[in-house]
Amino acid sequence: MISRSIAKRYAKGLFSVGEKNGKYRSYLEELDGVLDVFDREQRLKKALILPLLEVQKRKELLSEVMRTLGVSPSVSSLFNILVENNRMGYLPSIRDVYRELVDDKEGRVRGTLWTAYPLEETSKNRIAEVLKEKFNKEVVLETLEDKSLIGGVKVVIKGTIIDGSVRKQIETLKENILEE
Repeated sequence: MISRSIAKRYAKGLFSVGEKNGKYRSYLEELDGVLDVFDREQRLKKALILPLLEVQKRKELLSEVMRTLGVSPSVSSLFNILVENNRMGYLPSIRDVYRELVDDKEGRVRGTLWTAYPLEETSKNRIAEVLKEKFNKEVVLETLEDKSLIGGVKVVIKGTIIDGSVRKQIETLKENILEE
């Protein structure tokens, strides 16, 4: 919970800069790009995240990485602040919060759709359209398979759970029978 509030502060700071100069969307792409590099280059990630090297050495290494990747001064400044405060470990959370801010600004919400079996694209689009009406925003769904659902679907968007799975219906039926 604390890590989320820390991530929120950094993400909001960068987002307000991006909103003012109109580059908020490109900042998200830059954050994604740097995190992709960190995922591929674990040694680099560890060198920057773990405080084994002194801060100045990490800042020099970071500066080289930012220059090589062509990262904007605003995003580079965020990374420098994170290194100085030993908060590079919060970077994935910062990116996630930043993505939520971008989505909110652009009238979009993200969620997860669980299905027991692979879902056709037309069915997924129909579900997204219904949810769009409910949330009054464009809905982007990540689809995951969960065989334990037996059938039907389960959707989670911004803390709202819509469970239309066969498993849930069986549980509800069982509860109703036990109550009688």
